[in-house]
Amino acid sequence: MSQTLTLHPAPQRDAVFLWLLLGWAAFVLLPSWSLDYGLMESTADELLASYGWSQLNVSILWYLLPSLLLIRPFQPAQRERRARHYLDAGWALLCMAFIVISATVVERGLGYAAIVLLVVLAAIMTLALTRLEWLGGDRFVIASLIAIIALIGIFIVWPSVAIFIPMFTSESGEFAPLAFLNVLSQAHIVQVILNSIMLSIAVGIGCTFFGLVLAIYTTRIAKRSAIIGRIFSILPIVTPPFVVGLGVTLMMGRSGYVTELMVSWFGLDNTNWLYGFTGIWLAQVLAFTPMAFMILDGAIKTIHPSLEEASYTLRASRWQTFNGVFVQLLKPALANAFLIVVVQSLADFSNPLVLGGNYDVLATQIYFYITGSQLDYQAASTLGAFLLLFSLLVFCVQYMWIGKRSYVTVSGKSYRGDVQPLPVTLVWSVIAILGVWIVFNALLYGSIFYGSFTVNWGVDYTLTLDNFIKLFGQGMSDGAWPSLLDTLLYAGIAAPITALFGLLIAWVVVRQQFRGKKTIEFSTMLCFAVPGTGGWRVLYPGVQQRPGVPHRHGGDRHYIDGNA
Repeated sequence: MSQTLTLHPAPQRDAVFLWLLLGWAAFVLLPSWSLDYGLMESTADELLASYGWSQLNVSILWYLLPSLLLIRPFQPAQRERRARHYLDAGWALLCMAFIVISATVVERGLGYAAIVLLVVLAAIMTLALTRLEWLGGDRFVIASLIAIIALIGIFIVWPSVAIFIPMFTSESGEFAPLAFLNVLSQAHIVQVILNSIMLSIAVGIGCTFFGLVLAIYTTRIAKRSAIIGRIFSILPIVTPPFVVGLGVTLMMGRSGYVTELMVSWFGLDNTNWLYGFTGIWLAQVLAFTPMAFMILDGAIKTIHPSLEEASYTLRASRWQTFNGVFVQLLKPALANAFLIVVVQSLADFSNPLVLGGNYDVLATQIYFYITGSQLDYQAASTLGAFLLLFSLLVFCVQYMWIGKRSYVTVSGKSYRGDVQPLPVTLVWSVIAILGVWIVFNALLYGSIFYGSFTVNWGVDYTLTLDNFIKLFGQGMSDGAWPSLLDTLLYAGIAAPITALFGLLIAWVVVRQQFRGKKTIEFSTMLCFAVPGTGGWRVLYPGVQQRPGVPHRHGGDRHYIDGNA
């Protein structure tokens, strides 16, 4: 008599419980609260106090609430048990919100264990949404989307929203909805806002003009010399704005050779003419013109020559074709370049700091209100909010209106065939302007390079290597080596992380279809509209020292309320 042997698969534990076990392990082994001086430099008492189990506090609830999932069966549920999966995802989301809100209420930072717990809760959400077959049940896509939403919320949405909160609070911390009107009633504040608006518009016009000139030369005029124009068109974009301001100062500052030439030849009396609107405008035009150039260069390449041929067939002159066809087709690109440069000009901090003089703008004024002698966090928040609003307004116009317009063709592909000749006067004007641009940039970067080998710029131009010896000849712990190595370290850390998440966001937004896709895409692009000074204004109060908080100096600890 034959017998049938039936194999039953061994019961498996739900992966949710393994993730919860990881969270409890982090609770035992790692600090739940952040350390002021890091894990390696904190004392034993500070390290012990940072553990959640060292005393009764709210962090214990962070781990107890997710553990309520242990009351359900240990075996993973089938995909048809949708209510259970919805419960897992919703409960994990509520626990994450409770962690963030409770830490904000008690005004303490999250430690390593809390970060691990947030990752655990995100993994539980990923498992639940995968079992619900959301986004096709692809675990990698779901986890990537959760990470993207978390990054956008922490680094873009939260700074954009939190910057408005101090506007409506008094100095004592009470709710005051009209408190910001006291700041706006000051004539100096209004002048700072007007200065920023006028400067950004002027810089936008200048960068769009020079970007158009450079783009016309590289796409329609140059043949063998296009590479030269392209190099000098893109060179400033790889140069830090602070370096551009430094080069302009070396050329046209009080000790600059251009200023000395103007004094000796033209009798210039005011040698401080560079510092103010003129200097900021010049430095920002040099720094942001490459952005306008790249936008217009790509737009010009999409203009099909047949459109201009049709104009010539109708017996239009070269100028009529240029104004009636060429420029008209470039209008969306011109507006796009202008608005993007306006946003960058509003957010620029380094050039106004170096060349601003008495011409105050929003970005620098926010910085001085926080770190200067006149501490005024409410004024800093109000100016930061206005800076953010202006940038967001311009960005929204660019993204929602101009960004959806087509330049020329439906396909949008560039054309490499024969193009129609431009007006002769225009050609020679473009060449002349390009020549001035190349000469000025060559002198700018040449001044920076040559100035590093001089004894005293503006006084003694004797060549020397003493500057490099003082900076790099004193060992790796002195001189310029620490700052150089720190810069390379931070860049080396940030670059791969930024590239990885940028690639991940692009892949999810382009290749996946889900609700809220446009919202995520728009929120991701908001990083261009959130000025660095505005975001820093939000993050700064979280890391600044408060009265009674120990501050380490020279290995010892002092209290910033004046009591050692």
